Amino acid sequence: MMAHSGYGDRVSKIEAVGEQLTDMPKGLSFFDPFLVHEVKEAKEAGGEAFVSRDLQGVTNGLFIYDDYEATGTIFTKSREVFDNFYRLKPDSYIFSELEVEGLPKENWSIWQLDVDQAPLEHRFKHVVAMDENVGELERFIALAQPETNRRWVSVALRNGDKCFVVKIADRIVGIAWMTIVGGMARSHGLYVEPQYRRMGVMRDNLQARLIYLKSRRVHTLVNEIADSNVASSSHAAKAGEKIVGRIYLYISPGQSVPSEP
Repeated sequence: MMAHSGYGDRVSKIEAVGEQLTDMPKGLSFFDPFLVHEVKEAKEAGGEAFVSRDLQGVTNGLFIYDDYEATGTIFTKSREVFDNFYRLKPDSYIFSELEVEGLPKENWSIWQLDVDQAPLEHRFKHVVAMDENVGELERFIALAQPETNRRWVSVALRNGDKCFVVKIADRIVGIAWMTIVGGMARSHGLYVEPQYRRMGVMRDNLQARLIYLKSRRVHTLVNEIADSNVASSSHAAKAGEKIVGRIYLYISPGQSVPSEP
């Protein structure tokens, strides 16, 4: 599919990841190392991806979208390209590092941790393990995070993502996913059941991830946290993470900005 915008840019739907993303420029996003990986996983989980190119054929934008979650991320430095993508999916949650004036948004911060400098002195209160049981993880997500596309679980594990869990009484109570590309890792999907919060579950989970990253010689860990999530931001700061960037959550026409992400 090819669509022409009114701004001279061309937007096309990505069908073959390897063929259509070979010219991805550097500097499109803070998350440059993960973009091809994210497109591949999104498409395999039933989502869509679109690329924008200017009249010279230079890639100037990428849009990854999950239909089940009605959530997408726009990667671009151009307001015009942002607008082109933004109009493609009405009534959706749209993330972007581009700060757009005139649109209601929720502010998020990108946090980064130097894995090499992170201390490993830690007394674990809980057992943390990597879980590859697709059925078990899908059941947990269906109950705890029903907004998440469960098809993504098997796709993520197949593509090398790692899932760290804490169990109590043989039941998952805390979870964190991690994507590793080269010397950089991104944590996402962090969740602890409400009745088990303030018990050190996520501190243990983070420490287990750091031990694993050090063993893999991964130097940098990043994650995104809503500024309204004071507890998670405080946890990140105490762990030694620093804010290195910003990302914004927009609601495409038809919805109002939610108070909680």
